[in-house]
Amino acid sequence: MNHIVIDLEFNQSAKRGQSVPECPFEIIQIGAVKLDDNLKKTGEFTFLIKPKIYEKINPIVERLTGITDEILNDSPCFEEAYDAFVKFVGDEDSVLYTWGVDDVKFLFKNIKFFGCDTKLITKKYINIQPFAAKAANSLSSGGTIGLKNAAEFFGIDINLKFHDALNDADYTAKILKIVFKDLPEPSIFSTSETSARTKIQTKIDIKELINYFENSLDRKLTKEEKAIALTAYKLGIKKKYNIKLQ
Repeated sequence: MNHIVIDLEFNQSAKRGQSVPECPFEIIQIGAVKLDDNLKKTGEFTFLIKPKIYEKINPIVERLTGITDEILNDSPCFEEAYDAFVKFVGDEDSVLYTWGVDDVKFLFKNIKFFGCDTKLITKKYINIQPFAAKAANSLSSGGTIGLKNAAEFFGIDINLKFHDALNDADYTAKILKIVFKDLPEPSIFSTSETSARTKIQTKIDIKELINYFENSLDRKLTKEEKAIALTAYKLGIKKKYNIKLQ
């Protein structure tokens, strides 16, 4: 079996409200380390990708990763990167290992968005982060721990910069070896989780609302009473004046 430790770097819209719901985070770098059943490294993979959805690198992403528009200008597209990654993973049974669940989720979102075949890659994955958090006694922080903090906690030599996909995959692989004596059963990612959630638009049926009150009171409401009824209904929806029961 191949154990593939993967990390991704993403670009996103620099303008609020202009994200594409089907793919809010576009992959600009894939990094991965391949381990055998003894968790010995047998290969590594890194691939820079020219973005198509958000063509300009978000300034925050640039500061974090050091990846610039110029660096990606001549890089291949996602489809080519995916083909190369599939070949790297190989034909053997495989499991993906990630730091957090977002990398798996947005990997498949990108695969689906760019029309690639999701069947070419394993859907079995293990999120290492909560196991590392538990080992580091960090459950008080909600069961999460940052990759850098975990690397420092486990005494891993910090000689590579973080927020580089290959480097982060390498750190994650080293933590994996420390945390697991026996590998847990992997989860199975459902590609239905990649579907964008459509927000249902609704509006208040004011006529029916007023009819309800008028029928209940058996009389017509005044203009002021109609306004009060509508305001009360809106406040009820927002639960503005709810208080916690002791």
